[in-house]
Amino acid sequence: MKHISTLITALLLLLAAACQPGEKKTTIGYIQITEDPVLDAAKVGVFKALEDSGFVDGQNIRVLDKNAQGDLSMINTILQMFQSQNVDMVITNSTPCMSAAAQTIKNIPVVFTVAFSPSQIGLKNPPPTLTGVTDDLKVKEIVDLMMECVPNLKKVGFPYNTSEPNAEYSAKKLDIELKSRGIEVVHAAVNSTNDILQAVQSLAEKKIDAFLAAADNTVYLGLGVISRIAAEKKIPIFVTDPLQVEKGAAIGFGINYYKWGYLSGLKAIEILRGVKPQDTPIETVGQYEVIINQKACDEQGLIVPEAVLARAARIIK
Repeated sequence: MKHISTLITALLLLLAAACQPGEKKTTIGYIQITEDPVLDAAKVGVFKALEDSGFVDGQNIRVLDKNAQGDLSMINTILQMFQSQNVDMVITNSTPCMSAAAQTIKNIPVVFTVAFSPSQIGLKNPPPTLTGVTDDLKVKEIVDLMMECVPNLKKVGFPYNTSEPNAEYSAKKLDIELKSRGIEVVHAAVNSTNDILQAVQSLAEKKIDAFLAAADNTVYLGLGVISRIAAEKKIPIFVTDPLQVEKGAAIGFGINYYKWGYLSGLKAIEILRGVKPQDTPIETVGQYEVIINQKACDEQGLIVPEAVLARAARIIK
């Protein structure tokens, strides 16, 4: 009877253990403004960093992966959902997502990637729970590259979305640099991708020497439209996000976005391991590269100097 009693006790203990809830997974709310090769590369970098440090979705973390599909109004809706579900961390991809999270998310760590910092876009009193990795927009180097490729550069067509803080910041910085070189800047405001065709046609009629698109999610979504006009009018497109050349720009200069995402992922890891966000200060990415779309250059009438070709990280044929 003693053996039977011991066996019953052991079985009861095993049954009790089996009925206990499993270890709670850390929940991360991830938000991205739209599907885009630049943002997608950063996303891969973020989650590769997490995986390399043992944080794997479905194992010890749970990721709520959300995309606003280019709708700025959806960003707040998604963030409010994260807040109501009391996620353990929010990771934002793009400046509009970072800016909205800084104003919406309370008492939850927020790590941002592919975004200008709160101070760069004039965001006052960001929460101490916000940190991430930002870009020091290299306006001098961008304009140097444009002038090297288009020696007689006199007038630049610059479409941008005034509703995106990142686009507004970039436009102001580049305006100052271009005008300091005696280059005229002609702007065209776009509020959605539906505005891009008319805006770009208007710019092309003003005898511009080049198009410039800078850190602008809306304009980047319409690069296919811009590239068609650029090919027709023989006006090269320059971008500050190198991977955007895959969508029809001629030359891009800027950050390696996979590495940017990876660095942001390392920030997230520090916090997951117990470091407070306020003890992991915002950092700046320090690696820049040139990517050339040779087919787009040919179509847009741009002959790329040998010196530029020689320092390109990648040339798309």
